[in-house]
Amino acid sequence: MLNSRALHRPVRAALLQLLRWPLWQCGFRPFFLATAISAVLLLPAWLVMLAGTLPMPAFPGGAVAWHAHELLLGFGLASVLGFVLTAVPEFTASADFGRRQTVFLFALWLLAPLAVLLLPGLGAWPLALLQGTLCLWLLALITPPIWRDPTRRQRGLWAALAALLIAGAAFSLDLALGGLLFADPLQGLRLLLHLMLLLIVLTLARISMRVVNRHLEEAGAEPDYIARPPRRQIAALLIALHAAAVLAELPMAAGWLALGAGAACLGLLSDWPHTRVLLRRWVAMLYGLPWLLGLGYLMEGAARLGAPIAPSAGLHLHALGALGLAVFAVLCIAGRTHAGFVLDERRWLPWAASLLLLAAGLRALAGSFGWPLLPLWWSAGLLWSLAYLLWLVRIGFDLARRRRDRGWGCAGPQ
Repeated sequence: MLNSRALHRPVRAALLQLLRWPLWQCGFRPFFLATAISAVLLLPAWLVMLAGTLPMPAFPGGAVAWHAHELLLGFGLASVLGFVLTAVPEFTASADFGRRQTVFLFALWLLAPLAVLLLPGLGAWPLALLQGTLCLWLLALITPPIWRDPTRRQRGLWAALAALLIAGAAFSLDLALGGLLFADPLQGLRLLLHLMLLLIVLTLARISMRVVNRHLEEAGAEPDYIARPPRRQIAALLIALHAAAVLAELPMAAGWLALGAGAACLGLLSDWPHTRVLLRRWVAMLYGLPWLLGLGYLMEGAARLGAPIAPSAGLHLHALGALGLAVFAVLCIAGRTHAGFVLDERRWLPWAASLLLLAAGLRALAGSFGWPLLPLWWSAGLLWSLAYLLWLVRIGFDLARRRRDRGWGCAGPQ
């Protein structure tokens, strides 16, 4: 009889070899790749389902709930995982998270779509356990370094992340419990979207100050761009209050709070400096985010208060526009610099960002002011996926290779 240790040696060797793969050098690598791949696949699959070529998935709340679930807890959560696993050690000057933790979290994320496919036979408990464990495990990982940070600067970010991850775990648990927490799965998914938008407001300042001030220096101007905390905090508070009103099913309050959140998000633009750098590709991309956030909330508020706008217009301007562009910007910035590259200045990047903006605009127009539905749905979905396909071709697959600067881990270019 073979010794059990002899049987375990090949398995152990294979696992060690897997951990040495450059994909696991830093937490953002597998999750950013997964984010882009899911963006390329999800919307075309949804369009094919709408055309009747593929069967609609069996999901609590129906096919639309599945579509929103995959966008938020598939595409969106993968980007949050990649960002958090990379940003928290950088922001708190703490050690990088281990490769085994990254592999474990990625395995949980990757198994969730399989659990969705098996819902008719196994029920919602496997999905609830996978996604609940994923969200709560990530929260347990990031809490100690943030709370040990003597500067205490990241505790607001922790609060937003904790709200998002707890809501994600609660939504997954609610699927298994049959709707004890949320009257409708779409209600819980809308909450997750608004919490992701809240996270964008809080993290946009950190990224944009670095990028904008660097471009100001290159233009020979004073690097004086400051994302002022009061404006950001007001916008975040109004987004949180609007999300609470939506959750409590208070349509009039949600409408007025959405208008307030839209005005507050547009108010963030008053911090932005010199127009001579706004047209530079990296600055313009980040400058577009407050516009998308603000216009999305204004459209949602107007629709709730009776304006002749499709109820989903603001929702899709947020999901495809603000969330899509924010994730794309993070993939391009963190996905390059933490893999040992300088920022990409090639022409494909503004074209890809323009595709995301065009897709969000077309989808917001669908069903509003007499515009047709199906042609705009198809155009928006394909353009949005094409933008992420360009990222995969131009940047994405470098994340599975060794760093060209011979560095290791999450460090910037040597």
